[in-house]
Amino acid sequence: MYDIALSLYAKYQSMFRFAIVGFINTGVDFLTFSVLFSFLGFNKLICQAAGYTMGIVNSFVLNKLWTFEDRKSKLSTANQFARFVAVNMVSLGLSLLGLKFISESYGVNVYVSKLMVTGVAQAVNYIGYRYWVFNKK
Repeated sequence: MYDIALSLYAKYQSMFRFAIVGFINTGVDFLTFSVLFSFLGFNKLICQAAGYTMGIVNSFVLNKLWTFEDRKSKLSTANQFARFVAVNMVSLGLSLLGLKFISESYGVNVYVSKLMVTGVAQAVNYIGYRYWVFNKK
């Protein structure tokens, strides 16, 4: 059983690490969102953009150095970061549209809506980071 677990971890190591980094970034995102929305009364879309933005730099560093172990890329760090931001802008756009649509069209609680769109955003991010930013086949 232990060998199977190790084999699965080795095969899906970047996914496991991405999930851990994702939990850290999601915590930062939710904390920022909650403070701005619940305590300071900002608009939910501004809160979403601010929370998402707070995790970008942290996410880049952790994903580059730990998740994908990309220390010898053919791309410059600046180029990778530009690609990383581009992927995040796509997922941010999807999450903003999703948050607005789910919470307003279906009346779903804003926090439940946020959880739902966060899952979609994370899937977009993983695929974009792995195959375009950090070029891991």
